[in-house]
Amino acid sequence: MDILNLNDHFQGDMSSKYSEQLEGLLEEFNRGHYPNVLSKSAALRSESDLDKQLADKLKMVEAICHSEIGEVKASSAIISELYHQSDIDWMLLGELAFMCDFKLARRILSAAVKQMEEDSEADRIKLARGYLVLAEAEENLEKYVRAIKYFKKGLEFFQEGETPDQYMILYLHFKIGMMYSMKNETEESLHYLSKVIDMAGDTNPDLKINSLVTIAKTYGSKNENEKAYPYLEEALDLLEGSSLENNMTHAEALTEMAFYYFDQSKLTEAVPYYQKAISIYKSLPNTSHRKLGMIYMQYAYCLEHMEQQNIRKAGKSYENAVELLELTKDRELLENALADVIAFFDNTGNQKKKREYEERFVKMTNA
Repeated sequence: MDILNLNDHFQGDMSSKYSEQLEGLLEEFNRGHYPNVLSKSAALRSESDLDKQLADKLKMVEAICHSEIGEVKASSAIISELYHQSDIDWMLLGELAFMCDFKLARRILSAAVKQMEEDSEADRIKLARGYLVLAEAEENLEKYVRAIKYFKKGLEFFQEGETPDQYMILYLHFKIGMMYSMKNETEESLHYLSKVIDMAGDTNPDLKINSLVTIAKTYGSKNENEKAYPYLEEALDLLEGSSLENNMTHAEALTEMAFYYFDQSKLTEAVPYYQKAISIYKSLPNTSHRKLGMIYMQYAYCLEHMEQQNIRKAGKSYENAVELLELTKDRELLENALADVIAFFDNTGNQKKKREYEERFVKMTNA
């Protein structure tokens, strides 16, 4: 974790009689041996003459270790205890809480930001960071109105002064645009994302590409595919050779372009985009079964109905779609898919496959 630099964290304690134990703890932490850190920290905190300040520092390290090994409840409990029983900087505790408990992070960071807002001498950079971490917590809690509020407060800060931070201004326009997109507030989303595209130039291709794809998806969701097309064309051109090539953004852009042609019944043109999108989705962890299953269905339809049909590949794609959609537990979606697959095998004279999927349909309806 980069929230705490442990060398700085324990700097004032390295000349104490516990220096050797602290050095051992630091060594284990740097190696990622978090259970060992927890054991060493607990042993050190059991020392009868250990002062409270060092004990609290050790608890903060323990919170990080618990979080790193997936024990988020233990981490959250430590941070909550420190918040109520110590004078540790709330901003720091809020950032630690962000690792394990977004609601706790929101509570602590809200108090930290309010405290800094009331203090005319407060560090403006620290306050801006508080806004942004709080905004991220709200985003993760899907409280998009609050997230927008805090991202905008952070944006105000970075626009101040004689030398505004251009990257942060660009990044925050993107985040605000994305939050409006999540709220389905199209005009506001397009306003901020269009500004990202205008400001990004050639120096921030990733933010530009993500903005182009998000705008295209927004138009696509409104069935305004003609408006989406130029954004997709530019995004796909920029994606080649970029750091985003073959990641989720690339797959989404390819899928949107495939659907653009699919919607116009230009099935032959859609096929290569579906092929490449499927290849990328299969290589990514945690791809939605529903999403990939539906893409396979559209791809199979194209292969079945395009001018130069590929019945063998269409059949395989329909089967891949059913395998994935069965994992969604969406009965209605699966019923529709099975009906289409049964019709396909009936129309292509494959009675064995037709009976197989009819049996699966009956088994599902009787379940």
